[in-house]
Amino acid sequence: MARLVQPVEGELKLNGLRINYFEWKGRGRRPLVLMHGLRDYAYYWQDCANRLLDDFHVYTFDQRGHGESERAPGGYLVWALAADLAAFVDAVGLERFDLAGLSLGSRCSMAYARDNWQRLGHLVLMDMGPQMAKVGARGLKADMTAKADVPPSSFAHEDALAFFGRQWPSLDEPSLQRLVQNALVQGEDGLYSNRYDRRLADITTKAAIPEIDYLWDSLTRIQCPTLVMRGEHSPILDDEISARMVESLPDGRLSVFEDTGHSLPRLRPERFADVLRSFLLDRPL
Repeated sequence: MARLVQPVEGELKLNGLRINYFEWKGRGRRPLVLMHGLRDYAYYWQDCANRLLDDFHVYTFDQRGHGESERAPGGYLVWALAADLAAFVDAVGLERFDLAGLSLGSRCSMAYARDNWQRLGHLVLMDMGPQMAKVGARGLKADMTAKADVPPSSFAHEDALAFFGRQWPSLDEPSLQRLVQNALVQGEDGLYSNRYDRRLADITTKAAIPEIDYLWDSLTRIQCPTLVMRGEHSPILDDEISARMVESLPDGRLSVFEDTGHSLPRLRPERFADVLRSFLLDRPL
């Protein structure tokens, strides 16, 4: 297995929170910011970033309450997430860049692009809209709110490496080790559990209802070229919502990944990178 490029790592103080970030440097010079999903982590993008380094200089960060970033007393609604993104791109000196967000990262990206689309060359919204398909919303709420004080899973270190190795067969050993550190936290019993704030469950409850109309309206204001990606079998983004998204966007288009679920970069890594690259470089999809 070829040795993968490891990112430069750093920390920033953004909106009063300590935020962990990664930066992948390759031959590419075009800035691309990637936003991870709910209960995920910035190092999720290690595989994808390595596939794009001929063309792009890739940035990402652990959103508040995720990975190695600080938990947020002020909460996790989309306005706060978008404010963190705005502060991040300013802190790393990005004037104009491409932006792509998966799941929760898609919602954050919509909210950011509402008032900042002029800074974006392209926007990619992956498998999440202003609202979720009903089956996905019910399932996520049940999963997030059940026994919120109990870690949903725990692993011995070797089991964690094996688990992530099955999820990401393209990752080399150093990448798997770094992934464990970013995605999991070790408890006093020596076992590892998923590394995110359990209060993130709040965004699956009625507290997040005001976001829906705000994000639908946001789509109508985004003037940059925007690609909506959807997995054919995703429980999160269905035909009806994705079609409405494209209709709402002034310059929207749709790419459906056949026989695929929600986590497009992990489930279809090669095709995902090809479609993303083609859109961002203004090539036919």
